[in-house]
Amino acid sequence: MEITIQKSNQLKSIAILMMLFLHLFNQDYKDLFEPIFFVGKQPLSYYISLFCDACVPIFAFVSGYGLYFKYVQNPKIYGNANNTRLKKLYINYWIILLLFAVILGFFLSKPGYPGSFLKFFLNITAISPTYNGAWWFLTVYILFVLNSAFWFQLLNKLNPYFFLIILLVVYGIAFYFRIYKDSLFENPILQWLHLQTALYFCTLMQFMLGAFALKFKWYSKISQLFVQISFKNIIVLSLIAVLVIFHGFVTNFIVAPLTALGFIFLFLQLNIPLFINNLLDFFTPHATNIWLIHMFFYMIYFKEFIYSPKYVIPIFLFLIGCCVISSYVVNFANRIILKKLKIK
Repeated sequence: MEITIQKSNQLKSIAILMMLFLHLFNQDYKDLFEPIFFVGKQPLSYYISLFCDACVPIFAFVSGYGLYFKYVQNPKIYGNANNTRLKKLYINYWIILLLFAVILGFFLSKPGYPGSFLKFFLNITAISPTYNGAWWFLTVYILFVLNSAFWFQLLNKLNPYFFLIILLVVYGIAFYFRIYKDSLFENPILQWLHLQTALYFCTLMQFMLGAFALKFKWYSKISQLFVQISFKNIIVLSLIAVLVIFHGFVTNFIVAPLTALGFIFLFLQLNIPLFINNLLDFFTPHATNIWLIHMFFYMIYFKEFIYSPKYVIPIFLFLIGCCVISSYVVNFANRIILKKLKIK
């Protein structure tokens, strides 16, 4: 495995933290927070948040990389292993849904939480997880886990350049129907099918890039380019800054897979100090929970509370703190349930 499990988990943690920054600061700052640094008419935080739309492509890449590694190890048990993976994911998800959407929604008298039986059913199955806007990727990820073997078989059979071109074309078409033609149907079932199809195929290329990277040893090949470079950290950080500036000029998030891929392989070249390694490792058991929880804090229930520090860094740290504390509770409940059900 070229990219270690530790580095994969660190990339997931970074992706989730980027998601928080994106959601907090990629919006009009008036009456929400007070930026200190500006680039032209926009706060610096806005341009950083633009770059942070690489969060989903990074998470999808790492997911594709890890699942393809499992598939290559033993295709025969891959399906059963994925069933266990989904059981664990659903249990974790149900704990968060119960605590935040049902119990907290009931006590705070939030309209629509938990809502009708149909809404509850669509959320608890993750068919249409509308309690939380950040949960859209949950459905997509579940579908990837269920049918990833099909895509991995294609990767092993097709010409890689041909397959990559197909994925790129599909991404462009899906992006168009996700962003520019997102309301083609009035029928709710057809509208749901349209949305889920667009989201799935808009993310598929990024997921499969992870599998491509493992199969064709992209990490090793890119690392060879950096072996003889002096002041490697400075060069890498400068290149990451170039990606941020590039996205500042090209604001359409259609480029997110490109900036994400660039960031992933640049990050992997960094010689990271021990305390940063430890900090990123700290988030490993909390990353999924932070993704599934954070929107309840900053948007649904406690928006004024989260933005109360008024400044970018304190707001960001405030949200992280609330999510991590909540994650400890979720993980505690999760361990008890998994032990009771004897799921390993």
